[in-house]
Amino acid sequence: MKKQLYLIISLLLLGYFHVQAQTITQLANMPEPVSNQAIAYAEANEKGYVYSFSGIDETKLFSGIHKRAFKYDIENDTWQTIDPLPTGNGRIAAGASLVKDKIYIIGGYEVFEDGGEISVDLVHVFDPVTDTYLPDAPPIPVPIDDHIQAVWRDSLIYVVTGWSDVTNVPDVQIFDPSRNAWQVGTSVPNTNTYKVFGSSGSIVGDTIYYSGGVRIIGGSFASSNVIRKGVINSDNPTEITWSHKTNFSALGYRMGAAVWNNTRPIWLGGSADAYNFDGVSFIFGTGVEPYQRILELTPETNDLEVTSLDLPIMDIREIAQVDPSTVIVCGGMAPGQNVTNSTYSVDIGLVSTAEIYSPKDLTLYPQPSSDRLFIEDVLEGQYQVYDKLGRVLKEGDYTSDGIFIRDLLPGVYTLLLDVNDQSILKAFIKQ
Repeated sequence: MKKQLYLIISLLLLGYFHVQAQTITQLANMPEPVSNQAIAYAEANEKGYVYSFSGIDETKLFSGIHKRAFKYDIENDTWQTIDPLPTGNGRIAAGASLVKDKIYIIGGYEVFEDGGEISVDLVHVFDPVTDTYLPDAPPIPVPIDDHIQAVWRDSLIYVVTGWSDVTNVPDVQIFDPSRNAWQVGTSVPNTNTYKVFGSSGSIVGDTIYYSGGVRIIGGSFASSNVIRKGVINSDNPTEITWSHKTNFSALGYRMGAAVWNNTRPIWLGGSADAYNFDGVSFIFGTGVEPYQRILELTPETNDLEVTSLDLPIMDIREIAQVDPSTVIVCGGMAPGQNVTNSTYSVDIGLVSTAEIYSPKDLTLYPQPSSDRLFIEDVLEGQYQVYDKLGRVLKEGDYTSDGIFIRDLLPGVYTLLLDVNDQSILKAFIKQ
């Protein structure tokens, strides 16, 4: 396959597509394995740093939930341990946000030996210049965890929905660091379409985006396949207009959220199924495995593009955005629900699509097919078959015998064909 397609192909089964390349660089390991921590990026003393606050260790037990903190020096590729959170107990599912030159660590939940849990209302303030904690800010009015947390115009922190002690809540809680005070924003609609835990999101311009998460249906947890959009009134930032769009690819639990090129919300990793703090599915009682993908949202249409990511990781909730196209992923759960101390830089960039031909330039038959697939007017070439997550399932030389697909599960797939120095993408259906 062409080198320009070698790293990643974004698979859009919506009649158009988009191609991205990624450079994934492994960095120095964290001082210890940690998952479900709060992550923030900050510049201090003319250098860039990534901060990790609280989380769970490799035991995945309630006793492994802690309030330790670490700092990564990007320039020198080194980690160090810093002071733990100043008040409260260990917690997971908190959020961290930088406003101006301070980091605010909000919420999370504690787990007790008897299995009980409690959402946290604490708001810690960290000064990256001095590596010290300032006095706690006023507690968040509705204790919260596994929430969406994003910053608007480097001035306000929006805390959207999430879990509070016993259920998902519709609250939008807005913290104003300049006044050291909380405000009430327009709540999300009080329905299971909007109320979720384990979702993540970002703010692009004056719009909040959050994807996936877990809703409550009949007392059970169910993954949500919805993208929600909240337009902030810039003249009155507490006023938000909410809307949503259903998209199967929006499924995702504890994904890392960022913004690509200051224009497009993206989500990395996560999982399709919700799980407890030990990585075991709430519903099925088995270990959950991570996605290997990037989701990218086109704001104009609210359509999602799914791109393969050669980094299977979940339970990250937050990632550190260090520039418009680069994020740093710290810790989390790798395959097998293994809590890791690995650190990666993921550089995401667009690749020219000049040599990628429209799906209309290729005819596959029969459609749908249960046994083998043929390509009209093509006698030979090289092919790859991708699933909806961008994983290569089959590849080889195309011949007049066609492509045997009887071993694929029923569903929609994408074929990439290299023939006569052309690369062509086409969706097909396996019965």
